[in-house]
Amino acid sequence: MIEELESVEWILAPMDGVTDYPYRNAWMEVFGAYSRMRKAVSPFVSLVPGARVRLSLLKDLFPENNRMEVEPQFLGNEAGYFLPMAEALHSMGYSTLDWNLGCPVRNVARKQRGSGLLPHPDRIASFLEKVLPSSPVALSVKLRLGYASDSEIYPVMDVLNAFPLAYVAVHPRIGLQLYGGKADWDKFERILPVMRHPCVYSGDIDSVETALVFARRFPSVRRVMLGRAVIANPFLPCYLSGFHFTEKEQTRLFARFLAALFRNYRDSGLSGATVLQRQKLFWSKFAGRFVPESAFERIKHFTEEGEYLCFCRETFGEEWPEGMC
Repeated sequence: MIEELESVEWILAPMDGVTDYPYRNAWMEVFGAYSRMRKAVSPFVSLVPGARVRLSLLKDLFPENNRMEVEPQFLGNEAGYFLPMAEALHSMGYSTLDWNLGCPVRNVARKQRGSGLLPHPDRIASFLEKVLPSSPVALSVKLRLGYASDSEIYPVMDVLNAFPLAYVAVHPRIGLQLYGGKADWDKFERILPVMRHPCVYSGDIDSVETALVFARRFPSVRRVMLGRAVIANPFLPCYLSGFHFTEKEQTRLFARFLAALFRNYRDSGLSGATVLQRQKLFWSKFAGRFVPESAFERIKHFTEEGEYLCFCRETFGEEWPEGMC
C-alpha cells in the first residue's frame, strides 16, 4: 500500500450515458474486491415539472439495481421542481443529493443549467434559499471554476459558504474548456482557503504517479473522484488501492469485465442495437491499451450481438467466460 494514498477515498464520478448502473455493477462485480472505490455519484437526473416524479425516470437509482453506494445527482435550476424529486429519492432511501453545477455541454449551459449557472450566483443563492428549508435530504454541489472565466468561482463560493452543504466537489476547469487542456491545480489551490465545506476533488487523476503528486500537494483533500481515466482503465482504482496483477490475471479480469458489461446492459432491458452500441463505446476507450486498435476496428462494423460475443471468445480464448457465446 502506498502510504500517502491509504486515507484517500476514491469515488466514481458521474458521466452521463456511461457510468449508469449496468456499468457500476459490472465494475463492482469484477474489481470491487481489489479496490477501495465503493461509492459513486450517479449521472444526473433532470428536475421535471409535476407534483410527483415518475419512477421510470429513476431506474438507475433503484436500490435493488445498485451494488455500489450511490449518491444521486440532479440537474436543473427550477426550485419548484426540486421537492418532488427530493421526496421521491428520499423515499428510496437516499439521504444526500448532489447538484450538478459542472456540466459543460453547451445545450445545457445555455439554459443556465450545469456550469452555465455559475455566472449567476444570485440564481444559485435563490435556489438554495428556496429548497433547503423544506428538503428531506442534504445537498452537495459539484462545480467547475466557472463557465467563461475562472474568476466566477469566487462569488459562487461566497454563496455556497452561506448554506449548510454536505460537501463541495471541484473540477478545476471552466465550462468552455469542455475536457480540453489540463485540470488547473494552481487555481484549485487558490480557492481551497475560501471554502468552508468539506472539499472533494475531481479531474485528471489518471495514474498512481499523478495521484501521489496530488496527495502530497493537497494533503487536506482526502476524497477524490475518478472519471474518464477509470473508463479507459478500469484497473486504475485497484492500482490506487495498492493491488497489482500479473499479465494473465489482468487478461482474465478484463475478459470478465467485458462479459459483465454485456450481460448487465442486455439484462437492463435495452434494445439489442443499443446494447451493442454501448459495447462499442467502451471498446473505443480500451483500444490500444487492453485490446488492439485492429480489434476495435472490427467490432465497429458488427450489427448482431452474436457476432460480438463470438469475436470476444475468439479474442480472449479460455479467459472468456463459459456460456457467453
